Amino acid sequence: MNSTDFGNWIPCTDRLPNGNSIDVSCLVTCREWDLFSGNWGEKEIRILSFSIKKNEWNTKSDIKVEAWMPLPKTY
Repeated sequence: MNSTDFGNWIPCTDRLPNGNSIDVSCLVTCREWDLFSGNWGEKEIRILSFSIKKNEWNTKSDIKVEAWMPLPKTY
């Protein structure tokens, strides 16, 4: 299965964002760790930035990003 099987979503296992910017904002499919249940929560769609320099998602909590896509251009 490849990224074209899911429309514009790019699985993180296929590749991560890249570019010349320090950070790249993306639309992501992710799950957040739920401390109360001790499990990964339901899948959510969020906007997160990816640090090119650190090669990691910029988050303030324990979030597992499963797939991403570039943000569309503004209207």
